[in-house]
Amino acid sequence: MYDTGALADLDLARAEKAAGEPHGLAASYKQLIGYVRGQLDTARDRAAADPFRAGAVYDDFDADSHTLGLAATVRLYRSVTGDRSYDRFGTEQLDWLLGANAWGTSFMVGEGTTFPRCTAGELGNLAGSLDGGRPLEVGAVVNGPNGSAQFEDGLGDYLDGMRPCPAADDPFAAFTGHGSTYTDDVRSWQSSEPALDMDASGLLAFCLSR
Repeated sequence: MYDTGALADLDLARAEKAAGEPHGLAASYKQLIGYVRGQLDTARDRAAADPFRAGAVYDDFDADSHTLGLAATVRLYRSVTGDRSYDRFGTEQLDWLLGANAWGTSFMVGEGTTFPRCTAGELGNLAGSLDGGRPLEVGAVVNGPNGSAQFEDGLGDYLDGMRPCPAADDPFAAFTGHGSTYTDDVRSWQSSEPALDMDASGLLAFCLSR
């Protein structure tokens, strides 16, 4: 999210490779690939130290978008270099986003048996669900876990006309820890808000994974 340097580096590396890796350029093919490997190595090292293999920082904003960005980078890197050494890491990032995480939930609406049902968005909240329980925002990716300090002041009150959701206590509260919190609540812009920048990373990552 926002740091799209890997896309540019790999596009340029692909062009240089097709041109026979000419000399005298400001950034050589080897340098460009090295930049991307550096990003992937940093994230893979972080994931190796995490029990759920998360490559993104999940006590800060936009963990899900960054996770999908890492998965997409792995696929793009392989398409340019043929190197499959990051494949497992890339798959683990998609696994983490789809439920292999500390909260046991997918962060994509409609994917899996446990997924965001109380997204912090007007359309999903006011429309409720369709077809006897199918949510309106199928495919939407939410922010995901965030730093616990973002929740210190609570979630606030419901706005006029807002449909209260969830109806019961937060089932994810028991899994708060390591400085990170996730809650599926319509008031939780910190963790359950769907956004186009999240979906953009998701579209790229999943299309490349086909």
